[in-house]
Amino acid sequence: MEINYYEDPALPGSRVDVYYREQDAEVAGLIDFLEAGQVVIGKKEQSTKRIFLRDIFYLEIVDRHCFAYLEHEVFQIEYNLKQFLEKYWSGGFVQIGKSLVVNLHRIDRIRPDLNMRMHLLMENKEELVLNRAYRKNFMDCLKKVGRYQNEDH
Repeated sequence: MEINYYEDPALPGSRVDVYYREQDAEVAGLIDFLEAGQVVIGKKEQSTKRIFLRDIFYLEIVDRHCFAYLEHEVFQIEYNLKQFLEKYWSGGFVQIGKSLVVNLHRIDRIRPDLNMRMHLLMENKEELVLNRAYRKNFMDCLKKVGRYQNEDH
């Protein structure tokens, strides 16, 4: 396996790209290692589960508890929204309401509404409302993610 390192002060943040012809054991191990830091612990009933950030669609505060919504499950996590955003903002998470944070990578469509609000249709078919007070920051973050995903490699 060939490994290259590049330092680019112009990048908005650090990133790692992994290219491979096929995913063998060595590549799978590398992917697992890289994703290990991108995990939060979720609790549901009497069990705990490791949750990869990429699997979180959105976070919501309900009765002072933070819940992570996955495709078909909901887990309580030990963060408040401010702590979560401070630690994982680079993962594509942005606040869209007083008690809501969304994963930009899990939005399927965005539909405008009255009064500068927007409806976010998630990949899991849920619909979230983007509060107009958070719209500018949301759009700025969306543009950054779009530029990052559309860069030529």
